Amino acid sequence: MGLRELKKDRTRTQLLEAALELIARQGFEQTTISEIADAVQVSPRTLLRYFPTKEDVIVSWVDQGMSILRESLGARPPGETDAEALVAAAREMLTAYEARSTFFLVIERTIAASPGISARKQQMMEGLARDICALLVKRPAASISSALIRDVYVGTVFAAIHAAIQAWVATNGSQSLIGLFDEATAVVKFVEPSGADRRKQGANARNQTGRVRPVGR
Repeated sequence: MGLRELKKDRTRTQLLEAALELIARQGFEQTTISEIADAVQVSPRTLLRYFPTKEDVIVSWVDQGMSILRESLGARPPGETDAEALVAAAREMLTAYEARSTFFLVIERTIAASPGISARKQQMMEGLARDICALLVKRPAASISSALIRDVYVGTVFAAIHAAIQAWVATNGSQSLIGLFDEATAVVKFVEPSGADRRKQGANARNQTGRVRPVGR
């Protein structure tokens, strides 16, 4: 990375930090673009080159958290099953959240109060889920052969992340975010049916007329 890129990256980080400090102190709606720019001693025009809207500041923090999940999953040891690697990566992301609880509590409350930002976060989460599924496929010791099971695993872990964060925000961070996530995932047993198990389920689902009925009915 060249000197110019380093300077831009440093300015971007300073703007993010200043924005969150102001929002934490006086609220999202009350914080202006000019105030954020003044805190870093740049012009509002410069700030808008990094973040076209104030909402983009919040979304950028969300994207940073998602990047931690991606990078952590990619770095998990090959000896772990896909489910173990995914849960461990999620715990690493949430550990980063908890380490900066003041900022991330503000971010989550701001998102919850803004339908527009909530919708953007949902779109980002859908994209992240696709990325995570793709990363699972690329793992050296991928243990999930079924795309269906992979989607279920990712959806389940994401639901646990969401539930843990919601509970954490509701307690104003007084409970451990990691503890809440562990509690949420403790009720789930990640087991991929073997090929033989799937064939057996299909056979058991047949009624006496020979037609297949959905498993579980």
